[in-house]
Amino acid sequence: MAQVYDIEPRVVGDVYFGGTSRKTVVLAGKLIEKGPGGNVYFDGSDNFVVVEVGKRGSGKSYGMASLLEGFALSSQSNIAKSKEERAVLLLDPLDIHWTAILPLSDGGPEPLRRQYGILKSWPGLQAEQVSATVWIPAGFGWGVDHPEFKEYFLPVSALDADDWALLLKTDTIIDTRGRLISEAYQKVTVLGWEKSGKRNQPRTDYSIQDLIECISNDPDIVQFYHSETIRSVVQPLRAFGRMALFSAREGTPMTELVRPGRLSILSLGRLGEDLRTVLTTVVVRKLRQDRMVASQISRRLGLQQLDPGKKTELEEEVKKHVCRTVLAIDEAQILMPQKSNSQARRALDSYVLEGRNYGLSLWLATQRPKGAISDAAASQVDTFIVHRLSIADDINTVCGLLQNAKPDKIKKGHVQIDMGELIRSLDVGQALISSASSDAARLIIAKIRPRMVAHGGDAF
Repeated sequence: MAQVYDIEPRVVGDVYFGGTSRKTVVLAGKLIEKGPGGNVYFDGSDNFVVVEVGKRGSGKSYGMASLLEGFALSSQSNIAKSKEERAVLLLDPLDIHWTAILPLSDGGPEPLRRQYGILKSWPGLQAEQVSATVWIPAGFGWGVDHPEFKEYFLPVSALDADDWALLLKTDTIIDTRGRLISEAYQKVTVLGWEKSGKRNQPRTDYSIQDLIECISNDPDIVQFYHSETIRSVVQPLRAFGRMALFSAREGTPMTELVRPGRLSILSLGRLGEDLRTVLTTVVVRKLRQDRMVASQISRRLGLQQLDPGKKTELEEEVKKHVCRTVLAIDEAQILMPQKSNSQARRALDSYVLEGRNYGLSLWLATQRPKGAISDAAASQVDTFIVHRLSIADDINTVCGLLQNAKPDKIKKGHVQIDMGELIRSLDVGQALISSASSDAARLIIAKIRPRMVAHGGDAF
């Protein structure tokens, strides 16, 4: 039997957390506290930043996926209601979330039947179809993959000099190879370059071959850099150029990767650390840049009196950009380790600090709450969802970041416990929820709702 906590003051009725607009609401679970409590709902109407933490096997990834799938259910859903379709892009470094394309049923393999049984054990719940797409980096597919997987092509022209320096394992400031790739990037994209006396104009939609041609032929580079240095940069660039992942200047359009009412899962587990970091950086950066443009257009349409022709033009233009989007990152400590000053960390911090202005939200799940995002970005977090933790440093970090009041008294059975003991005692799938916007006057303890589709992790 699941643990039920005796917490004072009592919470009465249903609890909504995350927002107050009630335009987009997802059933998150139910209270597991003594008293007349009820269901728990996440209000995702506004732009938000959620951090979900928990040790391995605590139900952290399961809980995040359970709530995110609420943005990708039909308008007739029993557990989610929305007046505006949002997109969800989930970056998955462990490749466990692709199973979201598999609906639960009472037939099939035993794990699927077991998950279906958990769903059916909740009164009023039944399996619903989640609109989900799984993307695999091009060239990294396996013959055993599900036939519905789609290939993602990295947009070469979105990589900057620092991205190339990371892939070439160099530094643009202190290393000669790094300075070479930085100069070539500047020439190809901004200044222009020469080959056999012919001037090549700069282009933002450059390719790897453009970089190679510039490095191999531009007089400023050929005369200044040693031939061995040039060769040490050109050879790995050619190797990257032969990879399917880098075979397109523009890559997979962001509007194809991110679509309204759909959960898009980008699986990153098959990539090496540097390539995974660069891909993450590019995706986060492009998403933010695209929404900057879209939000500017939306503001003009909403606030400026425009003639019919201009209004129609802007309405058509905004359709070419991504809609309001929730970026979700599972196991964030893998993509953004605490001590890292990588491009991925910097891109993510910019996203957190500025994303709300552009209609962007963020959902992070991590085993290590300390350092998941920078101190400056941590001030933007609206909601913490805390599953079981056991390390004192992690627990102390979480307790210092909680958004609303702590209970006056907490009892497990007949024994009064403190916050640390509460967090250590949570069962799989249980979570402490603390939100800056909540119906409850204090933090709450909830059991997270079962998923509608198959979960690929261990905690179900």
